[in-house]
Formats: sequence, structure tokens, C-alpha cells
Amino acid sequence: MLFNCICISFSPADKHTKQVRAGSGVLEFRNISHAYGDRLAVENVSLKARAGEVTCLFGPSGCGKTTLLRLAGGLMPVQAGEILLDDELIGGKGRDIAPEKRAVGLVFQEGALFPHLTVAKNVAFGLSGPDKQAKAAELLALVGLAGFEKRYPHTLSGGQQQRVALARALAPEPRVLLFDEPYASLDTQLRRDLREQARRMIRRTGTIGIVVSHDPEEVLEMADSIVVLEEGRLRQSGSPAQIHDQPATEKIAAMFGNGQLLPADYSDGAFRHVFGDWSATCLSGPEPVPGPVSLVVRPDALELVKDANGYPVVDVRLAGVTMTVHVEAPGGEGLRVSVARSAGIEPGERVRPMPVPAGIFAFARSEA
Repeated sequence: MLFNCICISFSPADKHTKQVRAGSGVLEFRNISHAYGDRLAVENVSLKARAGEVTCLFGPSGCGKTTLLRLAGGLMPVQAGEILLDDELIGGKGRDIAPEKRAVGLVFQEGALFPHLTVAKNVAFGLSGPDKQAKAAELLALVGLAGFEKRYPHTLSGGQQQRVALARALAPEPRVLLFDEPYASLDTQLRRDLREQARRMIRRTGTIGIVVSHDPEEVLEMADSIVVLEEGRLRQSGSPAQIHDQPATEKIAAMFGNGQLLPADYSDGAFRHVFGDWSATCLSGPEPVPGPVSLVVRPDALELVKDANGYPVVDVRLAGVTMTVHVEAPGGEGLRVSVARSAGIEPGERVRPMPVPAGIFAFARSEA
């Protein structure tokens, strides 16, 4: 990641607190472009993040997510475009407000708490006034760590340290909270718990929350709005339901729902591929023009019919209340199908994958 492993909180201007609590705050990126030497990291990206909501910047490594976060935090100057907070220019056109004056809190991949300070003093770091320790205690209670005030970071679990980091970022009442994959190193259930807690804090405080992630499950669970980036460009933005159900590109369709690519040819209302012919009525998206297509097939968009003349089951893996069945075509093309455990599918059996409505998307494919 581009950030060092540290958590910094910046103090807001008091005059904006009521406005943020009312949920009217907006952080806006207008036509942002940024390069590192000859490499263009972000190209003409525009987006808005609103108070009381979580906006997730999603995409593979190197797509520009962290660059946008650094620009929003004032850790780098804006090269082209503008960044505005409630219509006030904070970066661009020769104006870049210093990080400590932006009312922005950052939570990085590792909390990196100060090891020589107690938990309470870590949370109160950067605050002033006689009530700072009381405020630290209140925030610790808010993140489920009441009674931990006198503990030191080395006595905490990774999840507890990240909760302290969140409390510290919230302490100065920032108008914007920026998260750079803060829970990536934690176990699955703990990540889920902390994501939900951060989401509740953002909603409760009316803060503008921006989260960087390359985990599709995480963004679907956490986001109010998703911004999909690819090679520095904004490919699609919308609600989790819109991104999941109406993907704009083949790659986006494949990233969500554990999609798999299946080359096919489309004509006369049917898709022809190595697993047979499927009617276009199985599509979730618009029907393509005749010609080569790439089908993006989600495992739960298929059912299996036992057929002695079908395709062999090469593996069956347990996936909680369902099973993932791996079916193989004669040329070695594989297909994963999610079925109920009660289906009783075993390796070595022969089956025929058949589509069910929804979960299959078609995109034009180059013949090259």
C-alpha cells in the first residue's frame, strides 16, 4: 500500500460540526488526474461522497484507489482537477489546504498505535482541554472497549487495536473519515464485525466515510455507494444493488458474485458453448448482438440435472449450506455450480448445467 502503517486524525473547524451532524456534508472530486512520473495513476475521475454514508473505492491493486485517498487527505498536492468539501475548495487550482486543517481522519491498514501510551492516551492524542480523557473513555465505550483505558497496545488483539484506531480517528470529530483497507490483515469474522461497527459510527456521527477495498464481499456489505476503478479510470458507480445486478463491464460482472467467464457464440436467441446451448432468456442484462460473446456466469445462476450423457463432476466442495460442484467439459473448460447439499451430487457423476433466471451476463467479445 502507499500509506505507511499509522493512523492520523486531523481536527475539524467547529463551525462545521452541526452541518455534518445534519448529514449535509459532501466531499467532491472533480475531474481528478494524477501521475507518478510518466505513469498516469488516476485519469479524469469525478465522484461525490456524502455525510452519513460509506463510499467504497473498489478495484484491483494499482487502479488509483489509494491515490484518491491520499489526495483527499492532503498527503499529496492535486495535479489536475479539484477536491471540494461542502463546496469549499481544499485541493486544486494552486490551493492545497494542509492536512491538519482539512478536518479529515485517516485509518490505515495497521492502526500503529503509540506503544508507550495507554489506550486512553492514544485516543486522546492530539486533543486539548480538560475533558479529553473523558471524551476518550466515551469513544472507547462506543467501540466496545470500555474498561480498556489503562491497557497498552501490546496487550490488545489486532481487532482491538483497530477499534482503538477507529476511536482515535473519531476523537477530533472529523468531517471526513478515510479508510485504507484497515481490516485486511484480520480474520473473516472479525473483519465483518469491525466493518459493521465502522459503518454504524459513520451513520451515527454523520461523517463522510470513504473506504478503499479490493474485496467485493466487503464493499457489498459495507457500502452505501460503490465506485469501481480500473487502470485509474472510473468504470461504474452506484449502489451495491446496481453494481451487483447491473454490471457495466465484463470485469465488474466477474468481480461480484464469484463470476466465471465462458466464451460463447450468440445467434437466434441462443448461446452456444462447450456446455451446450442456453436460451437468451437466462440473461440478467440486455441481449447482445449476434456474434462472439463472453458470458459471465455466477455459480448460483445454474442448476444441475443428472444426465448419463452429460459432463463429469470432477470435484465437490462444501460451502456452508451449499456445495460448489466443479463440472468439466471435454476440452478441459471448467464450470463451478452452487447447489444445495441435499442435491446429493457426487464426484464421478455426470450432469448437465442449466441456467436459471438471473446471474448470467453477456458482453461482446473480440475475435482476436
